[in-house]
Amino acid sequence: MLAMRFKRLIHPAISFRALIAIAIVLVFSQTAVLAQESDPAGTPENKPPVFNCGDGELRVGDLKSMDALWAEQKPKLDAIARAWEDDAVLTGLRVSCGILESGFRWQGIYYSPTAQASYQTDTGETIGAEFDPSQAAKLPESISFGSVWRTLAKAGYDDSTTLEPAIGVSIQVNSEATPLGPDTVPVGALICHVALRYLGEVRDLFVSVPDGTIYRHAFP
Repeated sequence: MLAMRFKRLIHPAISFRALIAIAIVLVFSQTAVLAQESDPAGTPENKPPVFNCGDGELRVGDLKSMDALWAEQKPKLDAIARAWEDDAVLTGLRVSCGILESGFRWQGIYYSPTAQASYQTDTGETIGAEFDPSQAAKLPESISFGSVWRTLAKAGYDDSTTLEPAIGVSIQVNSEATPLGPDTVPVGALICHVALRYLGEVRDLFVSVPDGTIYRHAFP
């Protein structure tokens, strides 16, 4: 009888402790679930993309802000190039992400008929040109990055699609002296070259500005 009474005294204590332990586990589990639901961006895979090279990546959506920034940058690049040669004209442009600081890196390529050479504003490098000065194809005063963005958006590439940093956004006139793109690109067309990381592959696209025709290399 004494043993039975002892068991009756002990069993409620054990049950009470077990209930306490279960309750604590449930509280912590529910807290974790609520925290995850209240902050869906808390996990890396759910974080929204950062634009304008804020995280060192160049994206399709960045093209939307380049027009206004280019209007500010062009006079600065012109001044750098004309300090090199007075007759320097802009013949190529590449936009990528900054290496040591956030934001865009604007790399102008200027040609001087006097020097018969090209000059890169970001590095100061000079490269001899092996074509007649009359064949130099100057970029237009106004470049529509927004039209390139609209073309890519219509083709199904959303704003978060990343670009290969080695190419960035490269713009040049396709000419006999300085060809750019596949043979199907018309001579004299202003071309924007981008390489998009899409569905596990890199897609080289050559977009005609501003009409929006997309050209790609055809491989047998």
